[in-house]
Amino acid sequence: MKENNELNKLAEKHSVTALINSFLRECSDFEIENNEIIFKNNEQTLSIVLENYSRVGNHSYLNIFYEILGNKKKFLNFEDFIREFLRWVNKNDEMPGLYQRIMESHNNIAQILDYRKQDYKKLFKKNSLSFIEAEQALLLGHNFHPCPKSKEQFSQEDHHLYAPEFKGNFNLKWAFLNKEHLIQKNSEYFNNIDWYADLFKQDHETVIKDGYIPFPFHPWQFKSLSNHKEIKELIKDKDLIPIEKEGRLKWKATSSLRTIYCENSHYMLKFSLSLRITNSIRHLQEVEIVRGIQVHDVINSSNGKDFLNKNKNFHILCEPSFLAIKGKSSNLIIETIVLIRANPFRGQMCSEAIVLSTIAQADPYLEKGFFSSRNIDAKKWFYLYLNYVLDPFIMAQANHGILFGAHQQNIIVQLNDKSYPFGVIFRDCQGTGYTSLGYEKMRQEVPLLDLDNGNILDRKMAHILLGYYLIINSTFSLINALAIQKKCNEEDLLHMLVEYLLDKKNSDILDKSFLDYLLDSDLIGQKGNFFCCLKDINENTEKNPLDIYNFIQNPLSSKF
Repeated sequence: MKENNELNKLAEKHSVTALINSFLRECSDFEIENNEIIFKNNEQTLSIVLENYSRVGNHSYLNIFYEILGNKKKFLNFEDFIREFLRWVNKNDEMPGLYQRIMESHNNIAQILDYRKQDYKKLFKKNSLSFIEAEQALLLGHNFHPCPKSKEQFSQEDHHLYAPEFKGNFNLKWAFLNKEHLIQKNSEYFNNIDWYADLFKQDHETVIKDGYIPFPFHPWQFKSLSNHKEIKELIKDKDLIPIEKEGRLKWKATSSLRTIYCENSHYMLKFSLSLRITNSIRHLQEVEIVRGIQVHDVINSSNGKDFLNKNKNFHILCEPSFLAIKGKSSNLIIETIVLIRANPFRGQMCSEAIVLSTIAQADPYLEKGFFSSRNIDAKKWFYLYLNYVLDPFIMAQANHGILFGAHQQNIIVQLNDKSYPFGVIFRDCQGTGYTSLGYEKMRQEVPLLDLDNGNILDRKMAHILLGYYLIINSTFSLINALAIQKKCNEEDLLHMLVEYLLDKKNSDILDKSFLDYLLDSDLIGQKGNFFCCLKDINENTEKNPLDIYNFIQNPLSSKF
């Protein structure tokens, strides 16, 4: 009972940290006084005790919550504080739907901490983590989100089987699909057109029916499609024939949940899931997956080859093909989309490759995180990060006009045997954009580049989006993790980042505008996850991404 109470307190601490930090990045309506964050209006004053203040916004808190009435302080428990805080934010007595999602996320974190306690402690005593171990070590989720582990549509059984934190493994669900109902698109440079048939043969001994192709589903998504009108029609008319026999291959969820991994497969699979995680229902949109294919064409262009040749320690997990089902109405059914992602993590790996979000994660049990478990020097590690991880993304924009959506869950850091960075792998190509420089360089070679496609960005949008993903989301989180776990100063690491940016600005690059934005702006843009959730906005379907952005003080500016 005592252990469960301690784990619940840890879950409360991690939940309130992500919630309050996401709010503080979007609202200036608070005060810091006597080591407390104070929220005050005419009717009510609330406070939370600060444990550690961070220049980059990654503050930590104690589980001590107050309601202040006149000169009296009343202790609040976690649940009451969340309820009163949301009422304070809403400025009325209505309880927003966000409350239930926060509590659901908290309950999920508590279950995860209970399930993984012994395993996690052993994990960080190992000299080296496998790819999937690192993926499934991300127990706390997005560190600036009010409900980082909310999965509303999942049952407890679903969590244990399909969520990465529980390390479950499962079979694909296959069905034979009448070829007339197949939609497939491939990169111009992709030759393995029948990849799905090859994967099916690897998984099953069943003979493929004439006139049909084997179509893969995530098993949870197939179950959720049971009431989909067009899918039911296809099954009724024998245009979609489910295969009941289980396959040989076992799959595991990566940190993104809807992308699954099998060590024996040449590809990972990413599915469209009718599941709400963070700000979005996780349906893949056709425009997204076309952009993923686009990246494969881009890196095979002369501009792309030039970039890769100059950045030999940079690699991309390409997404060169996708499948979907066309219903009787001839419309693409977005719930059936599945794409492939290159999988280099097969067999014995020569070096570690760890997702940055796991590297930067606060230790869930307040003992040892990645950095405190490794014998590394913080400044040396960060210096190598700047040169081998950050630099290729900066140069992609500056000299090649390519904007990779490099937030911390899309950056995989390659580490040598001393646990220092020597290279980087980028994944999740669908968020990739291009500047006018990139468009002009590649438009003749890459037909999919289109000014009307929505990812040829003007300077303002390019700077804000890249600045948020690469600097605020990824690099600032890393700075805080190094500072906390290796007991160094955030200011020293910020200074190293500024020096790096200045050196790049003074070098011979084509487009210095992004560096100017980072160095000279008093305010920089960041994605407003708190109010996006509060207002129940589906981020994936927003026409203008900047509608959910706001501006924060820039710790890189000399004026700050």
